Amino acid sequence: MLRIAPFKSDAEHVIPMELEGEVTSQDFANVLSVVEQRLEDHDTLRLYIEIHSLGGMSASTLFNELKDAIKRWDRFDKLAVVTDVEGVRTATTVMDKLAPRMECETFRFTAREEARQWVI
Repeated sequence: MLRIAPFKSDAEHVIPMELEGEVTSQDFANVLSVVEQRLEDHDTLRLYIEIHSLGGMSASTLFNELKDAIKRWDRFDKLAVVTDVEGVRTATTVMDKLAPRMECETFRFTAREEARQWVI
């Protein structure tokens, strides 16, 4: 499941997501709909994603799917990934080097609030 998650109401420029287990094409479609709506109202957006587990998908596949699906990737300037899954933490580090216009940071679940403050 990939879904838009609750976040601070005054942070409309942040797309908060939560991922647990298997991600379906409908999950991606639902998230992309919100992304497209927010891109109409904001010049740049930021991503906040909590990844609890990945079912049937590697971290690099997930990021590639998101990258391919979001046509205006250059309009994102920060990505905060909250996870304790080591493969995801590694993939985020790699993504930080591949996306020079976007700052990418990983946080453990114990630092969730720090991640929320950082991405704003």
